Amino acid sequence: MINKYFYIVLVLGTILLSACSAEKTEQKVIVDKTVEDIVIADGSSTELNQFELSAKEEEVYRNFQKDLDLKHLSELEPISIAKLYVKAGIDKKYDVEYALYTDREGYIQWSKEEDEKIPVSHRGSDEQIIKQFKNIDKGTFVQTSDYEGYIEYDLGEGTNGFQMIKNVDGVWQVSFMPIQ
Repeated sequence: MINKYFYIVLVLGTILLSACSAEKTEQKVIVDKTVEDIVIADGSSTELNQFELSAKEEEVYRNFQKDLDLKHLSELEPISIAKLYVKAGIDKKYDVEYALYTDREGYIQWSKEEDEKIPVSHRGSDEQIIKQFKNIDKGTFVQTSDYEGYIEYDLGEGTNGFQMIKNVDGVWQVSFMPIQ
């Protein structure tokens, strides 16, 4: 019952975010696996630059996509895993994005099947994702318990937190609804 309400709230929230955005985006350049967008809002233009993955992160991302085996993530720090999550969203690789969510019992909020039913239009545009996670790569990880923590990062308009959960095998994963 809670999952159904959560899904409804998630969908309605995404629709609201999409409706409130009166921006147009033009793809500018793709350079070294980095996407640069020009966002045009109210006649002014601002560039949004997406972070780059390190060579190790790129290799892990490539290998993880092949089999979604969490063993690929075991050597990565929480900020690197968060970067893979953001990249998967931008790349529209929703199976990869879901596989990065925590599998720790008591923290799973919806199933893979429910996730697959979320329309692409409700997942956020590239520019919304880039704005929401701007500077996450420059954030600081704060561990709050043996298996919980968050990445604190500056959006330029204040700080944000991105929640992470460590699974029973010691691998950090993205919390469902990581930004609260």
